[in-house]
Amino acid sequence: MALLVLSLAGLAHLESRVEEPGQSRGGRAAEPPAGAKCTYTFIMPQQKFTGAVCWSSVRAALEPPVPNGSEMRALQEVLGRQQAELQRLRGLVEVDGALVSEVKALRKDSRTMNARVGQLYAQLLHEILQRRQRPGPLAQLEGRVANASDQALQLAAGYRQLELRYEALAALVNNQSVLIAQLERRCQGGAGPSVFVSSQPPLVPVVPPRLSGIANESRAYFDAAAQLQMDQMELAPPSLPPRAPGESGGPWRDCQAARHSGHEASGVYEVQPAGAGQSLQVWCEQELEGGGWTVIQRRQDGSVSFFTTWHHYKHGFGTLDGEHWLGLESTRRVTGQGPGPYALRVLLEDWAGRQAYAHYDRFALEPESDSYRLRLGRYHGSAGDSLAWHDGRPFSTLDRDHDAYSGSCAHYHKGGWWYNACAHCNLNGVWYKGGHYRGRYQDGVYWAEFRGGAYSLRKVVMMVRPVLPAPDA
Repeated sequence: MALLVLSLAGLAHLESRVEEPGQSRGGRAAEPPAGAKCTYTFIMPQQKFTGAVCWSSVRAALEPPVPNGSEMRALQEVLGRQQAELQRLRGLVEVDGALVSEVKALRKDSRTMNARVGQLYAQLLHEILQRRQRPGPLAQLEGRVANASDQALQLAAGYRQLELRYEALAALVNNQSVLIAQLERRCQGGAGPSVFVSSQPPLVPVVPPRLSGIANESRAYFDAAAQLQMDQMELAPPSLPPRAPGESGGPWRDCQAARHSGHEASGVYEVQPAGAGQSLQVWCEQELEGGGWTVIQRRQDGSVSFFTTWHHYKHGFGTLDGEHWLGLESTRRVTGQGPGPYALRVLLEDWAGRQAYAHYDRFALEPESDSYRLRLGRYHGSAGDSLAWHDGRPFSTLDRDHDAYSGSCAHYHKGGWWYNACAHCNLNGVWYKGGHYRGRYQDGVYWAEFRGGAYSLRKVVMMVRPVLPAPDA
């Protein structure tokens, strides 16, 4: 049976129009309590019935609405956006917190730095005040500097005076040397017309026209080297080289023959040049420039004086393992034995350690009857050709003058050499320590094309060896 449910609300409004019993005339009806509502439910069957009609004032509970899928998705999207915004806000809060920490640390460092700057400023003010209150030590130091400057000026003035005195003494010695040379010539040549002797020999350029094998140097370096030079040490008198037994057996024709026999160490060897004569003790250089070299001259420390006589230059002097001159006669025997020519190699080294060499593809000496006249071949090397000017000249010493100069080149250059008029190289001169030397005459150990005539070299070696055959021979 179908039911018809009718709900009536607001019956109180209807009842308000009906007067309740007991209400006075002309007065208002009593109103229901505030908030009271009346609900009436009528169940009306379809068929006609005669029974009672039931009415209930209790409303049936409504079922909660069930959300659909689209609403759920919309709610989830809103919730996701809110969560993302919440995460972003949390990140900003964390960054702001880190920045706050850094700002606090920077403020702390700033306060520390300001305190340190204030402390240093106070110390500086304190030191300034102390220096103003105590100017004595600074004044004393200035006074000492002024005194030292005065002393340096006095020393410079004294040095100039010594230079003037030295020049005067050198002129006096020069005049005496000229007189001595004239007397020597008269004694050697007998009575005859006097020969005019020049006051001094011609000099080579102080600075060579080109410096082969070395870089240009400043004038300051040369001046410093000149100030550091020392006076020439006292040299030992000339002595003949020792004649101890050979260290490596032998004898051989020369040092190259010894090397071909398997002896590759440098040292004293016994050689027997071809022809008559006794064997010789020589120093063989077996390690430089391919080995096989016979050393005929060596300068390295100034321990031996090379300002000596013809006798010593003929027979030799010095020590084979140090400074020595092998001897003109011994050198002539070694280089003249054949079958082919001998080459000469000159090794030079200055006081800065720079090295150069001069090589001549032929070197020979004439016999003593021709005063051991020099014969040279073609040159090549890095030192410059300063020996070619002496080619064809006889050897000269203090007591035997064969040069082309009117005076005695051996006397002025303090050595023995194949002087011309006079020397473009003077490897037997005075060994000056320090390089640049001051002298009226160019009497140092020099090679004009390498460092000039006013520079005394530190090391010099002259050595000979048979000319090697050409590679295609």
